Amino acid sequence: KEALQADKRRLNLSRFFSPLVVADLQDGSSNLDLERRNAAVMFVDLREFTSFAETAPARELALVLAEYRHLVSGTIFQHGGTVDKFIGDGVMAVFGQPTPTEDDADRALACALDLVDALSDWKNHSILNGYPALNAGIGLHYGTVGGGVLDSGCHSELTVIGDAVNVAQRLETLSKSLDAPLVVSSALMARLHLPVPSALWISQSAVQLPGRRLPIDVRYLRREAGVDLTEDTTSYET
Repeated sequence: KEALQADKRRLNLSRFFSPLVVADLQDGSSNLDLERRNAAVMFVDLREFTSFAETAPARELALVLAEYRHLVSGTIFQHGGTVDKFIGDGVMAVFGQPTPTEDDADRALACALDLVDALSDWKNHSILNGYPALNAGIGLHYGTVGGGVLDSGCHSELTVIGDAVNVAQRLETLSKSLDAPLVVSSALMARLHLPVPSALWISQSAVQLPGRRLPIDVRYLRREAGVDLTEDTTSYET
């Protein structure tokens, strides 16, 4: 009975965490109390999904959403990230939860770039199968969060909260107006230990985000610009 309960807990955890994080949580080595820590936060969202959902048959809608979630969460897990939550066609992921590491920013950026290519391929494959062309936008930021178990009475949630989460979400929203598959804050670039992956980066300074007093600098990619991960560039300077 204990073995079955342990398998059930592992299965539930594995829906949201990579295998390494699941093992860490199960052996009790991670502190799940809500505390301040540094982390990279990523938001992924589909464009025009609401319009698609208005008229799509339920079976088709479920199939597209399941494929998309499976692709995004699988890529996040491959890079050691955590799926914090699914919000319809939105995905929130964290690198550094429940335990921060020195390469959280590097893994988060590598994941985001892989997602740019993977979601582009998925879109093209969907078109061939008669589904609508759904572009995706990704926002990525690094900062201080409150991470751990947030108790809300009848439901407890392992999550992160704080300004860094809000900024990442607003960068994802900004990607739509920039027609960019990926927008990354200078704060994350500054935390990289490896050189910035070679890509057609476009820099924009003093970007004002809604509801936030201080502007930030960002780098983003043009849609369909392509990503070249075979070469390194010089590290980002603030």
